[in-house]
Amino acid sequence: MKVLVAIDGSETALRALRYVVDHQEFFSANPELLLVNVHLPVPSARAKAVLGNEVIAQYYKEEAEEMLAPARALLAGKSCRVTERQIIGQPASEIIAVAQEDGCDMIVMGTHGRSAIGNFVMGSVAMRVIATSSLPVLSVK
Repeated sequence: MKVLVAIDGSETALRALRYVVDHQEFFSANPELLLVNVHLPVPSARAKAVLGNEVIAQYYKEEAEEMLAPARALLAGKSCRVTERQIIGQPASEIIAVAQEDGCDMIVMGTHGRSAIGNFVMGSVAMRVIATSSLPVLSVK
């Protein structure tokens, strides 16, 4: 079984990953994990022009590394097969697209992201994924 786990650097994302690792028997003897980090694009064309593509790419890489580091630490020494994807785009649609493209059987994600204000303004990514995904979605609180 291949399970996509959305990683945004939040404690709830780590709880979701921990749930999969601690309950592997629910998924399969040794599920394959796909850790996905989606970063919103830099919104300003002017910022992109001033900073340049290399600086923007380095920014995305550093942000993804910071968000994925706790997940990597949690998985250290575990027998799980793990791959990672770092994507720039709209989180809900990218998570669903990657899960479908990579042949995932399920999406697992935390129910709350990095900030309550962000969820209030933009809507919950988890709720959008649950509402629009054709794959099963397990949300972990």
